[in-house]
Amino acid sequence: MMTSMLVSNMKRIEDEFILDAYTKNEVSANRHMSFALLFMAVLLMLGWLGYLTKLFSVSEDTYHMTCIVLPIVAVFLCSPMLFTRSNLLTNKYYKYYVLFLFIAAISILNVVMPKHAVLGWAVCIVVTAHYYNPTVCRIIFVTVIIMMLICLILGTFYGEFDGNLLSGELDEENQTIFSFILPDVYPDTASGRLDYIKALHEAGENRFYKILTNYYLGRVLFITLIYIVTIFLNKRTFNLLNSQIKERSENEKNKTELEVAKDIQINTLPAEKVIEDGVEIIAELKAAKEVGGDLYDYLDIDEHHVAVLIGDVSGKGVPAAMFMMKTITTFRDFATKDKTPTEILKQINTSISQGNKASMFVTCFLAILDKRNGKVVYANAGHNPPIIGSNKNYRYLSCKPGFLLGCFKDISIQDEELTLKPGESLNLYTDGITEARNKDGEFFGEERLINTFNKRDFTCVIELHHSVKDEVASFVKDAPQNDDITFLTLKYQGDKYTYEEQFFSAKKENVLQMLDFIKEFSDKYHIPEDFKNNLVVVGDEIFSNIINYGYENNGGEIFVRVLINMTQKEFVLTIIDRARAFNQLDVNKPMVGSDIKNQKVGGLGILIVKKIMTAYDYERLNNKNILVLKKRFDS
Repeated sequence: MMTSMLVSNMKRIEDEFILDAYTKNEVSANRHMSFALLFMAVLLMLGWLGYLTKLFSVSEDTYHMTCIVLPIVAVFLCSPMLFTRSNLLTNKYYKYYVLFLFIAAISILNVVMPKHAVLGWAVCIVVTAHYYNPTVCRIIFVTVIIMMLICLILGTFYGEFDGNLLSGELDEENQTIFSFILPDVYPDTASGRLDYIKALHEAGENRFYKILTNYYLGRVLFITLIYIVTIFLNKRTFNLLNSQIKERSENEKNKTELEVAKDIQINTLPAEKVIEDGVEIIAELKAAKEVGGDLYDYLDIDEHHVAVLIGDVSGKGVPAAMFMMKTITTFRDFATKDKTPTEILKQINTSISQGNKASMFVTCFLAILDKRNGKVVYANAGHNPPIIGSNKNYRYLSCKPGFLLGCFKDISIQDEELTLKPGESLNLYTDGITEARNKDGEFFGEERLINTFNKRDFTCVIELHHSVKDEVASFVKDAPQNDDITFLTLKYQGDKYTYEEQFFSAKKENVLQMLDFIKEFSDKYHIPEDFKNNLVVVGDEIFSNIINYGYENNGGEIFVRVLINMTQKEFVLTIIDRARAFNQLDVNKPMVGSDIKNQKVGGLGILIVKKIMTAYDYERLNNKNILVLKKRFDS
């Protein structure tokens, strides 16, 4: 199923690329031809002015005919300009419309000015090079050869007098044609020229034969040479275009394959967040390329133990991603009850080192937490030292480095132990964080990372992750990401609690969704009915104020986290937004009988919120408003 879908996507992308490339080229050529026709219209109008001012010596019949025909043709030549911004330019037949209009313009010029416009036929052939299409060039070549003969014949009777066509001289003053081999003089009209040609034929001079052999065939030879050069350019450009299309198509195929590989890799990883009794886990992976070599995983070994793993494969791209997936698969196979981290890592090493001809390796840190007491057994296989602690008391864990996995059959790794106190966390990361560099080549470093952890208290784990990501992004700025970034936090709460969290778009119509989110959580964990009803009042007030006065109805995001601590019988509502600095708790108690219009916005509602909740706190950190509301059920 996956393979057939991938093949189908490849074929669709290739077809779309070919169609897109040719369509874009034709649209561009059609647009350029539209401007060329506008230029041709200008030339025709200049020719018309030449007739009006008697610049060209033509018969009265020709003069009157061209004064009618030229303006009409000029209007037709301008017509493509009406479609330069329309979808008509994408029509596959539109190119013939503009090319035949161009031929029509050249034909008119060749009829009325036979000895001046001959090069126009060559231009008709040359302009086909815009389309990179040999077939179009052939069609125009054949059309030009036919039209050139027709125009020569018409030009003989209706065009400006050309001695090469009529073999004689024109008396411009009397508008008559004569020849020294003929006794008579003929009027310079279409009928007069026909009589003149007949008289020449009777005198032994066949003008139609000479026009065909001496005049027409010479032009055909010239146009054929132009055609050969143009068709060569068309084919060459056509082949170049095909090569570019194939190259781009292959690139898109590879890109799509990488996107599919990325989806497979991401789906291999567990969910980013997990909530269990006494344990909170959150993890994030940001690959430097489409696929990466970083990995993380966690799973319950049994009812009381949870294992967390983080790793960093050598190299990048598809090989690293495949090695990463193999590492995760073997971890899930070997992470079973009654095995220590060292035993699990050694079994992983034995598995991934087999057939490892590329000599790839992976650094890993594996920890197993006992959820009953906070005891952690861990082993390090050449990975970065974790950070442990709680608010403003984080430190790097001193652990033995151990050997990398995948390079050697026998490796030296040792189990170590620590005990997390309630509220403390074990924070695992890859060197994509510490080795993130700015434009000056400076590393983010371990000191900046630990300072980020100890900068302030964090209301929740997700806020800790946001803070680290923001700090790294602020340091790196516009510099490219050179390595995968992975960050996993295992927080031991000790108390029996659970929570849920979600992001909402800061729109008025979403307030009901936020309230439903809180009510569903309250129903699920049997929060007292009277307090659940009050929560609707609290949520409606807080959310509406953020949307109306914080974001000022300009949109944004609101993060909502609802938590219930079973041990302490406490409900906690955490709301985070990136609106302007906006402390809803900072309101004065309204005075009885005072003017309501002069009361601070939200004042009455916030007083109700304070009365319902047991504790409340606001903090402005990292351009975010963080509001924490608590309620004890026994109060």
